[in-house]
Amino acid sequence: MQIPETPPEHFCIAPFQSIRQNAYGRNSPCAFGAGEWHHGNLTPIERWNSTELNQLRQEFIDGKKPSACQRCWDEEAAGKRSLRQRQYDYFPRDYQDFIQTGHWQSGPKTAVFKTSNVCNLACRSCAGWDSNSYTKEGQYYADVYNTQAEVQGKIVKHNRFIPLLQPKHMDFMQYKDIAANLEKIDFFGGEPLLNTTQLDLLEYLTEQGLSNKITLFYSTNCTNRPTERLKRAWSKFKRIELSLSIDGLGPQFEYLRYPGVWSEAEANIHHFLELKNTLGCDVYIMAGLTISAMNCYDIDPIHTWLKETIGDVYNNMVQSPGYLAVHMLPEDVKTAIRAKIQHKETLGYLDIATSNSVQFNEFITWMKRQDLYRKQSFEQTFPEYFELLRKYWN
Repeated sequence: MQIPETPPEHFCIAPFQSIRQNAYGRNSPCAFGAGEWHHGNLTPIERWNSTELNQLRQEFIDGKKPSACQRCWDEEAAGKRSLRQRQYDYFPRDYQDFIQTGHWQSGPKTAVFKTSNVCNLACRSCAGWDSNSYTKEGQYYADVYNTQAEVQGKIVKHNRFIPLLQPKHMDFMQYKDIAANLEKIDFFGGEPLLNTTQLDLLEYLTEQGLSNKITLFYSTNCTNRPTERLKRAWSKFKRIELSLSIDGLGPQFEYLRYPGVWSEAEANIHHFLELKNTLGCDVYIMAGLTISAMNCYDIDPIHTWLKETIGDVYNNMVQSPGYLAVHMLPEDVKTAIRAKIQHKETLGYLDIATSNSVQFNEFITWMKRQDLYRKQSFEQTFPEYFELLRKYWN
């Protein structure tokens, strides 16, 4: 595989230096899951050298924009700095020092683990593949509303909230054979702080003298704290990075991240911030703000609070399911949002696609269904925003 002297315009370094794995054997080079393949029958080394991954690498070498990477192309079109571009920010010398030199062939530099779908929350922007807490609720919708979907080629009673697979923790130790190059490991869930099997790998990396060059990243829902054993393991690593997922304040948090309790999440935020003074290694804390058709109207005060309380804020724009994407909203609602907010990325995403009445009807339908099941109220939680939607609501 011939690496060009300079990276082509749309080149992404991720397929040459990153893996993303989940507990069920799915393999991708991207934290967003681009080109995810079923490789459960392959070893981690075989996954790194798989035909599919090599084909994706070749597309980037050839200067193409692979369709599997549409999320990044959409983000760049909306004026947002995409994950592809941020990889260059995080690893500015990797193209020259890791890819061109051929070091990438012996294994990844970064590993992204979807530890499991075990989670204690059932967030509105989430679904069964990321939270087993949705199982009972999803089955209720299937029974009461007769929701149907195609599963393994058959139309069955199903919806996005019903997990297709049973909860399962990842066997992390299988990845020790491709750990020599690792400098960063990202843990997502489910809720990664509920996963205990990661400790086997973390303690192994410490025993092998590798931990002091590795940064660990966690995306957490702020309703769980790390155990003392996990904190002891963390203290042996070069750096710990925590992304605290907060999409609303007070009642909005409890609506969006059901059945989370805001007072507990707020106390945990301060516990995480205190780790900067107590953990014994470099600690970086940021906020992860998921922006959807539910909270976009109120995004400015949410973003301001996160910025003032936590610091850096990463904006995650929901694109799937389509009925939660901000660009599907009716044009008159978009106009009112543009007049209300100043948040640049939300404003950019309002215009990446035209309104979609089918998806907007789905949005209203699922807000109502979940309100009834959870005994919540969109109207009471987002009263000013609701007034814009009232004429559509029935």
